[in-house]
Amino acid sequence: MEFFEIATLRSYYGALLTERQNDMLRMHYDEDLSLAEIAEVYGVSRQAVADSLAKGEKSLVDYDKKLGLIARDKAILSALETIDRNSSPEVLAAIAEIKRILED
Repeated sequence: MEFFEIATLRSYYGALLTERQNDMLRMHYDEDLSLAEIAEVYGVSRQAVADSLAKGEKSLVDYDKKLGLIARDKAILSALETIDRNSSPEVLAAIAEIKRILED
């Protein structure tokens, strides 16, 4: 799985993972730490880290399949872009606020 995909999934569903899974995914994908480096931090084997990463990634994908928040937000942003083309300043301000909320 690509780094960007994991980062996006973590931004949506990371809080649903165990703290340890989320931390290991962050260390591996965001901080680019190797399995050995993460294993040293936690005092476990590289295989334990690999298993935790795989389980965390699978959980993130499963959450997105069930909840579909990423696809929903993309659809909302697409609809807002369409509205954005021919709108008054008040509507444009509302669109900007909705986009800000979706990005948080």
